[in-house]
Amino acid sequence: MLKKIADVIKKAKNVIILPHKSADGDCLGSAFALRLILEQTGKNASVILEEENPKLCGILFGTQPQALNGFDMAIAVDCGDIERLGNRREIFNSCPVTVNIDHHGTNDGFARYNYVDSNSAATGQIIYELMEFLGAVLTLEIANNLYVAISSDTGCFAYSNTTAKTHNIAAKLLETGINHSEINEELFGKNSMAKIMLMRDALNSFETYDDGKIAVVSITREQIKTSGAAEEDTGGLINLPRSLETAMVAICLKESLEDDFVKVGFRSNSVDVSEIAKSLGGGGHVRASGCNIKGSIESVKKAVLKATRKVL
Repeated sequence: MLKKIADVIKKAKNVIILPHKSADGDCLGSAFALRLILEQTGKNASVILEEENPKLCGILFGTQPQALNGFDMAIAVDCGDIERLGNRREIFNSCPVTVNIDHHGTNDGFARYNYVDSNSAATGQIIYELMEFLGAVLTLEIANNLYVAISSDTGCFAYSNTTAKTHNIAAKLLETGINHSEINEELFGKNSMAKIMLMRDALNSFETYDDGKIAVVSITREQIKTSGAAEEDTGGLINLPRSLETAMVAICLKESLEDDFVKVGFRSNSVDVSEIAKSLGGGGHVRASGCNIKGSIESVKKAVLKATRKVL
């Protein structure tokens, strides 16, 4: 099927690449790597983001904006459903040919051509394989972006989704001469003052339930505004409850700055949290999933705990 996707892409001339909103490292690294790959193979390609200038773009190549005069293909990257495209859904739907490349097991196949591999540790791993089908050459710039993608979604190769195949691909990326230690320092070793403040607030909210099997942190809209945090600064807070040795399910609740809903993240080393997320209208991976729920943190927390206990 990936070869078929490659054959479809080969027929295109002007391609729009659409990462999901609130794009993370896998999403951004995959999108900009794909742009470089397509340009190398003679395509005009542009990445359109929902948010402006995520900090992570500072360590990626190919991030300069490029306007296209019309486009004949739209590729959604790392996007579990069309709603995650946000305000760019119209761009995607208006395109004559649509492609969906993803690794979320709950992906609903919303494009004309879909390739979803839930066994891939990251969408960046799929883009690496697609590159070979497209006949592109692995450059340092492409490798840099793909390493950002794969390292991000594997927790620097520490999560259970990391396989021998993942390490083999990473080895190929390292052979180009990328500065992997600098990339990982940016991804995992540095925090803004705003994020440090949010981590403090999250720890102050720390709660456990069911004899420590469920661990929860929460961040309010006001705390996010007071800290001066950007959307990307709120990422990773779920690792605080996830680190509790007794926790089977870690949960992070974040009030949205845009609307009257709470963003809920789930993580686990032993429980299929995608089942919890799906029951609440969301989705994701077996070990990492999420959803958005209308309401206050307290009302959402009650609903989330009820759904989590059903799975436990």
